[in-house]
Amino acid sequence: MSHGCAWGDFNEVLSPDEHFGENEREHWQIAAFQEVVQDCRFVDLGFSGLPFTWDNWQEGNRNVKVRLDRALGDHNFLDLLADSSVKHVPLAESNHCALVIHIQKREQTTSPRRRRRGRCFRYENMWQRHEDHVDFVQQTWDPGRGVPDLKDIATSLAKMQSSLSAWDKEVFGSVKRKIASLKQELEAERTNTLYRGPTAHEKELMNQLSESLAREEIMERQRSRVEWLREGDRNTGYFQAKAKARARSNRIQALKSSDGELVCDQTRLEELANNFYQDLFMAQTDLEPELVCQHVPRKVSEAMCDILEQPFLPEEVEKALFQMGPSKAPGPDSFTAGFFQRHWALVKESVISAVLGFLNGGEMSNEVNKTVLVLIPKVSNPQELTQFRPIALCNVLYKICSKTGE
Repeated sequence: MSHGCAWGDFNEVLSPDEHFGENEREHWQIAAFQEVVQDCRFVDLGFSGLPFTWDNWQEGNRNVKVRLDRALGDHNFLDLLADSSVKHVPLAESNHCALVIHIQKREQTTSPRRRRRGRCFRYENMWQRHEDHVDFVQQTWDPGRGVPDLKDIATSLAKMQSSLSAWDKEVFGSVKRKIASLKQELEAERTNTLYRGPTAHEKELMNQLSESLAREEIMERQRSRVEWLREGDRNTGYFQAKAKARARSNRIQALKSSDGELVCDQTRLEELANNFYQDLFMAQTDLEPELVCQHVPRKVSEAMCDILEQPFLPEEVEKALFQMGPSKAPGPDSFTAGFFQRHWALVKESVISAVLGFLNGGEMSNEVNKTVLVLIPKVSNPQELTQFRPIALCNVLYKICSKTGE
């Protein structure tokens, strides 16, 4: 299997923010280069350092800076060499920056901290295709006795998480290894029956391979976050490419500290982000809402209050759940909305009881209220934390409470 990588001066950009100058770059030029990169199934490897690689060295409004030089890699390259990096190094003798490309294999464990974390649980939509999945979930689901609250549901999901992890390892197994094994077995079977029609065993192998490929496609689609393309047309390669491109663009390889130092070490990057958001969210510790609220005129009438204070209904909870995308990014418990939608007949009574118990005057569980903060780049190749948009990934139970209350 070849691993494609291309680098150098492409004399074009992939997005308008890669061009600085008084005259904007023509859209058709950018679109044409984007189409070529997509046709070649390349992914931009990103960079650290200066955002532009070419400077016309003119003064004032005649100055033009463009990112013309870059490195691109296909999904085979990213599979093996995902930890490769690119750095822009300015030169005195040329108006182009040099590309310093550090080729490095993907490391399974890059630090002691990551080794301690282990493999995170992820609810896989492809599990739903297994013939034993529904029965296993029914046997494992246990919201407790009596009327469950949100804490009881969170506890049940934690037990389900542990059980599904063991079931995945012992029963479901690795899809990719299964596909490789079936392809090898199918080739051997066809070699033995080269001058005959397909045997019953060969047909069975083909059915198993088709099912495994369908499961792989569902898995890759879930990772790609592509919602508009339907499953079933063997779009696995496209889903893989989208997932790898998204992971590559979201990966933070380097950041500038407040004093301008370029930080690349993982531990220091985490400290830098933690300190930045602590300072941001704790900048005002003596807020008094009354100082502002006394100047805000009342807009909610008594009649509106009566409507808002009406108790929530079970059908509102169900409607809120099924408005969610089944494969949207999950929260800390890693269960997607698709899990609840698929097993709604099983979990409906306990989930509705817990959600209504909170919305109609109960308390929010700390476990359900946990959130994962994710930094999404606002620009291509961000170098500073101000160039990221923090978003909160909430548990599905929390989302149901929030959407029901809308």
